[in-house]
Amino acid sequence: MPHAPGTLRCWPLLLLTPALVAQAQAPAAYASRLEGIESVMARFYRGEAPEAATRRVNALVEAYNAQVRQTNQEADAARAQAEQALAPARATAALLEARDKALGAPPDPSDRDAVRGYNARVDARNALAAQYNERQARARAAVEACNARIRGLDEALDRTRRQVESEQGALKARNAAFAAFRAQDRDVAFFTSVNRLLADLREADRSRPDPGLAQALAQVRACRRDLATWAAARQAAQDNGLVLVLATALDEPCCFIVDTGAQQVCLPEEIIQAIGLAGSLGEPSTMILAGGQKVSGRAITLPRLATSGMAARDVPGSAIPPSEVGIDGLLGQTFLKRFTYTIDERRPEKLLLTPR
Repeated sequence: MPHAPGTLRCWPLLLLTPALVAQAQAPAAYASRLEGIESVMARFYRGEAPEAATRRVNALVEAYNAQVRQTNQEADAARAQAEQALAPARATAALLEARDKALGAPPDPSDRDAVRGYNARVDARNALAAQYNERQARARAAVEACNARIRGLDEALDRTRRQVESEQGALKARNAAFAAFRAQDRDVAFFTSVNRLLADLREADRSRPDPGLAQALAQVRACRRDLATWAAARQAAQDNGLVLVLATALDEPCCFIVDTGAQQVCLPEEIIQAIGLAGSLGEPSTMILAGGQKVSGRAITLPRLATSGMAARDVPGSAIPPSEVGIDGLLGQTFLKRFTYTIDERRPEKLLLTPR
């Protein structure tokens, strides 16, 4: 039996008027963009995290292998039980064969004593034959029960194997699709498209508030929250994962990477535009990230930045390419140095800030 290869209410009814039932719809100009984003979110960033799916499938493989071992043990036990039931019939068959050989030829009918002795031996032989038939029937029933038991075990094992192979195939296909999606920074382009839509919606809402815009904004922000949750789960699953924190840049919820090696707080221009500061971007400049990496950016001062229960005003920052900042940005030294900070991987809130 082969091993699988291997190392994802009841509500009261209310009568509402049509005016109360109607929901605000996203303006047509943004509906297709929202639909595209939701499609990618459903495919890659919602539901079971890849690491959790891998652990689950590996657990299925381990359970299958344990079932293989258990099946082999139970099959061996069933065969042993059948062999035990066959033993009396086999022993009786040997005795019956010996009796048949010892029976000899029928005597002369005129020799009554010889005939009586012969008939007695025949009666004894027939009694033994009846005993053999009885034991053989019991043995046959035991063998049939053994075979039925083994067939049942094999069928159950085959069902499990097909399930495991299906789950492995689905995981492999999902991982391959995600790897293809991430190729050539397509995931970064997707994050940028989400933030670009956020910026466009907020700019439109500032110019002309509308319930449809508010509904679309809420939908985009829900996607961004799910992206932050997904990113945090992936980093937490790694031995040396990045530390992510939820923050508020001016009035926009964000997810930042804590980067103690970055000189400044860094954000993509889409987030800066979303919070209404695109007109405040300074001249291009070069800044240093962790490891001495140099990137080009544009200076910006954030009126307010808050995270981990602490806030700072007028925080110098830089707008740099999305490929350098993850989803929303890097929490660098222009914010961190205003506090005494500790990073504790054992805590749910890994970044601890206290005023200087």
